[in-house]
Amino acid sequence: MKKNGFFETKKGKTIAAAVILALLVIIPLLMDNNIILKQNKYFYVLLCLIGIYTIITSGLDILFGYTGQISFGHAGFFCIGAYGSVLLTHPGWGLGKLTGYVLPPILSILLVACITACIGALLAVPASKLVFHFLSMLTIAFNQIIYLIANNFSWLTNGSIGITSVPAVTILGFSFSTVSSKLRYYYLVLFFVIVLLVVKTHIINSRVGRGLIAIRENPTAANGCGINVAKYKIMSFAISAFYVGLAGGLYVHMIGFVSPDTFIQNTSVIFITMLLFGGSGNLVGPILGAAVITFIQEGLQSLADYRMLIYGVLLLIIILFQPQGLSGLGKTFSGLAARGKGGESNG
Repeated sequence: MKKNGFFETKKGKTIAAAVILALLVIIPLLMDNNIILKQNKYFYVLLCLIGIYTIITSGLDILFGYTGQISFGHAGFFCIGAYGSVLLTHPGWGLGKLTGYVLPPILSILLVACITACIGALLAVPASKLVFHFLSMLTIAFNQIIYLIANNFSWLTNGSIGITSVPAVTILGFSFSTVSSKLRYYYLVLFFVIVLLVVKTHIINSRVGRGLIAIRENPTAANGCGINVAKYKIMSFAISAFYVGLAGGLYVHMIGFVSPDTFIQNTSVIFITMLLFGGSGNLVGPILGAAVITFIQEGLQSLADYRMLIYGVLLLIIILFQPQGLSGLGKTFSGLAARGKGGESNG
């Protein structure tokens, strides 16, 4: 009988998670004391973006990695989260323009995430009956509809010009404005990342998670076992949309500006790329994919016209040679090592 390694046990996983969390908290503090890094605030923006994309890919993983439902429309949910939070907090637009009152940004982020989840559930009603390319086409159409609304309803979104001076997040009088300290906003994003990853873990290990996995493996068999396939698919879409909507709110209050160009169809493709590149159906894959693709994205700024081509090549390489993504490299190498030892023993 094969004995599990220390880090495969519950205690080992807990210790590993605690060490990683400590590093994520301490290392940015040490870097903030470095004069060069302190002046280069964009480094902390990258950390915030990685955290926000981790939330998005983790939500997409619940839908795709665990339920087997493809979506090329998550930029639409991202757009709803971003614009929704702006319209509830900006004094010159939306609620502020109509009533003169606005919501605190942190409250609007959570509220819009719930609204996005409801929209995701509504989209899932027809989507739950579709598979493969039909489902892909529906999510692409959804993305385009949301983009067109953001781009053409100028009275609501200011059209292609966008909305500036988005209010900063403030909690109990403590400002998380990225102008004063991007490190503060990093810790706010990190808090949400940790909470949502813990929630994701509990969902996957629950009865709901087992139902989602059963649907991914064989919807017909799952239905035969008494699982309400349509209900679980709708739940999966709603949970995934909640994650992405919340990430949209965090994104817009960090950047301080929103325009429709951020939510084009290519953005949904990038989200899928992050998930597949990192590896789906696990906790670590979305984090790895978000981090690596974010750094690649920033490194390819000068090749803006060719970025989608490069992402396509990366996806092709992953699908052909490493379908489990970066998170599956350990298993791949251990498998190769086992084959090598087997070949030597046979020889």
